[in-house]
Amino acid sequence: MKRFVQAAVGIAISAGALWLTLRGKDLGAIWLAIRSADYVWVIPYLFILTAIHLARTWRWGILLEPVAKVPFAKLNAASAVGVMALVLLPFRLGEFARPYLIAERPRLRVSAALSSVVVERVADGLFTAALLVVTLLAVPEGTPGLPFLRAVGVVVFLVFATLLAFLVIAYRNRGLAVRITHRVVDPVSPRAAARVSGMMDAFIHGLRLVPSRRKVALFFALTALYWAMNGWGMKVLARGFDIHLSFVAAYTVLGVLVAGVMIPAGPGMVGTFQAATLLGLALFLPKDVVDTRGAAYANVLWAIQLAHQTALGLFFLFSRHIRIANIVEAPSEVEDELEQEEEQYRAEGDAAAPRAK
Repeated sequence: MKRFVQAAVGIAISAGALWLTLRGKDLGAIWLAIRSADYVWVIPYLFILTAIHLARTWRWGILLEPVAKVPFAKLNAASAVGVMALVLLPFRLGEFARPYLIAERPRLRVSAALSSVVVERVADGLFTAALLVVTLLAVPEGTPGLPFLRAVGVVVFLVFATLLAFLVIAYRNRGLAVRITHRVVDPVSPRAAARVSGMMDAFIHGLRLVPSRRKVALFFALTALYWAMNGWGMKVLARGFDIHLSFVAAYTVLGVLVAGVMIPAGPGMVGTFQAATLLGLALFLPKDVVDTRGAAYANVLWAIQLAHQTALGLFFLFSRHIRIANIVEAPSEVEDELEQEEEQYRAEGDAAAPRAK
């Protein structure tokens, strides 16, 4: 029932966002723009998307390396299938697929794998929010929607900066982080507070992801490269719709898009993806262009990304590194394993106490 409700809410959000995106627009003109686009630009864009996937996979391996050095073949398969699950499952339930697929007990626990994904997400959130705040400075004052997007950029940056601060606290003082978690959740539900704080305890045990300084530098270099290729790819594909975005415009649209798809939605992030792309394009293009070629570009951009991520995931789905049966159940499996790990750590702590005395 819980998953059904999450899926229903995600689909409702997608439907509402898609309706807002298409409301009042000439669907015939959009379809004509889709048909008349120059699809030769899709070829380089597909190569860029593949390079993006490889950079993301390499970067993830750097985070996991202090805990376990995972062979690139397994890492690549888990990354491809995990990202496919992320885009196809509603309400971002696929976020749990990658840590579950890569975990290899007891060498690489679910808590450590989940920690790597959280650290990755926080780094990406900070980078893209900062990028959005900076690129919006180049947008002329008085542009419709500019104050709202600037506020969104600042809020997203503050949220991820707070998450980063919490991760630092959790790494340095596990007990304090667990107590903070319990106090935040306790007013809502004491029972949930006990469960969530226990899971947080297990998660913090897995937060040992501190690579060497050289690896940290490489991680941030790959993060910059990863997002640079994302913005460049969007600029390249836009050429096919006779939309000529400057680099500042392309990275602004990228920042708005990333903020938009953070909203949990239906399968494929449909609706929120298109709405955020059009919101970003509206800062730089006339309304008649946004409503026709811009809408066509947003939908084709969404379709190509979805097709590429799905194709990669399906290619690796039947590899020897992937266990298919439990992908959909990954959220529940991760929660259950975090609870089991928390109980194990607590038992180990209780056993060690008499020896310490």
